[in-house]
Amino acid sequence: MPWPSAAQYLSWRWCLYVNLVFAAIAVAGALAWIRSSRPAVRPPMDWPGAVLACAGLFLIVFGFSHAETAGWTAALTVGSLVGGVVLLAGFVIAEERASHPLLPLRVILDRTRGGAYVAVGISGIAIFGTFLFLTYYLQVIKADSPLATGLLFLPMIACILISSNLSSIVGLPRLGPRVLIATGMLLGAGGMAYLTQLTVTSSYASAVLPALLILGLGFGMIFAPAINTATFGVARQDSGVASALVNTMQQVGGSIGISALSTIALTATASYLITHHTSPLAPAIAATHGYTTAFTVSAALLGLGFILAIVLLPSKHRLAELRNAAATVAAPAPTPARAAPAPQPAFEAIPVALCSCSPVVTPVAGSAATPVRYQ
Repeated sequence: MPWPSAAQYLSWRWCLYVNLVFAAIAVAGALAWIRSSRPAVRPPMDWPGAVLACAGLFLIVFGFSHAETAGWTAALTVGSLVGGVVLLAGFVIAEERASHPLLPLRVILDRTRGGAYVAVGISGIAIFGTFLFLTYYLQVIKADSPLATGLLFLPMIACILISSNLSSIVGLPRLGPRVLIATGMLLGAGGMAYLTQLTVTSSYASAVLPALLILGLGFGMIFAPAINTATFGVARQDSGVASALVNTMQQVGGSIGISALSTIALTATASYLITHHTSPLAPAIAATHGYTTAFTVSAALLGLGFILAIVLLPSKHRLAELRNAAATVAAPAPTPARAAPAPQPAFEAIPVALCSCSPVVTPVAGSAATPVRYQ
């Protein structure tokens, strides 16, 4: 666990330097394996869309963060939140009219793909909130060291890795994204609800570990199928946007979630201290009350994600219809000049999210040969 140990024994700034190692490995791999495929004509940059999107997201995050100190009714808080929404609405209008939009709306207006992005965004809010407030609880309330806190999160990470690989390799071809993501949302909501029972005297083994295991299994069932669904069947010219939007939704969800949940937790803490300030343990109890309030909100969001996954995401049979339709469209027509080659089974690579890129190759019956593509 390099991040906790770097923060504990060196300084918090070394948490940023540690990432340079992974960046160097990624750069070396990109230079060695990725081939450039620049278009003949480079499209112009959509500067209005970029400015509107960045400014709108900044104002929303700033508004939630400012509410933490100034309150929800402060003029700057309300103005920032309203202004962010207005700018994002302007971004949508600008993208409809742009000749080369930064985000072609057809990418997110697709029901299946849009549902996957919603799942990634909601899970981003929940998982960042989990790491933040559980870290506060373990270090501030339970007095664990940064290194020990990092180690205590390992069961959750292990469950995410196991669940994401199994759901991508085994579950997705057999069950489809709707069942997996909805189940993951339900497990996540259950894990968050379990964390709402935390108290100052709760033990890790009985009050934290079960929730981490449930959350890890749930998030693993969300991430891999959602990423796969978000990038499945996208047009070639939109593949870069569709892939990048997955990471964007997770990071935006995390940024908004941390700022909003931090404000909610601090407000709950302050309200508790106003009425229970005489007890010697009041600060610790109030802080724990704030954390559990944030967990309650996260559980509600994951419950909403469960409903949206049922409504928006396709079933296994519907996904099979989409795959067959895409294979039919992509199949080349035989030319009269020479005999058509013998039919070969088409394959579909289903990538595994997070730290693994191992695909599962599944045949699609009745479709023409297509090359295996790893995303």
